[in-house]
Amino acid sequence: MIRIPRVLLGVLFLIPLAIGCAGSGGDHSKRQEVASQEAGRMVAPSQRLSSYANFELLPATLSPSIEENEDKIAYAEKLEGLLAARLETRFAEWSSSGMGRGTLQIQPEFETIKIVSGGARFWAGAMAGSSTIDISLALIDAASGEVIARPRVTRSSNAMAGGWSVGATDQNLLYYIVDIADQYLVANY
Repeated sequence: MIRIPRVLLGVLFLIPLAIGCAGSGGDHSKRQEVASQEAGRMVAPSQRLSSYANFELLPATLSPSIEENEDKIAYAEKLEGLLAARLETRFAEWSSSGMGRGTLQIQPEFETIKIVSGGARFWAGAMAGSSTIDISLALIDAASGEVIARPRVTRSSNAMAGGWSVGATDQNLLYYIVDIADQYLVANY
């Protein structure tokens, strides 16, 4: 009979819990608190978003460093999907309010996406490094082509926390980015 030390059993029990947190985006209230703080630090657009009647989310542009890597492209597509799911609902609500005139286009620009994989976290832990996402949102007046704001959303996950969570904090970065972008738009509506 094989005997497994209790400490190892405890670790094996916690790994699925940590991995499960990654899929749900982790602690929602903590993310909202961080999103509110980060959005509050960003420069406001030159005019209130409520002055627009319609909102259009354009496809994301990718930097060359993202376009060259299939894993980064996959994370970019996931991030773009999460962003679209959140913002399309918000934009439909705002468009139905009957306020404002014209159309505001939102162009996500993905500069950096580095997510340490779960496998790398499992085998190398903190030595696999930090994960980072850096995007900007160009807010464009569709009639004039004027960019009324270009907020930049950048977040990194701590390598040590990534090691302890077996990658859950790395995966949660996607949700933090979406929350911060959404909070910025809501705060400036």
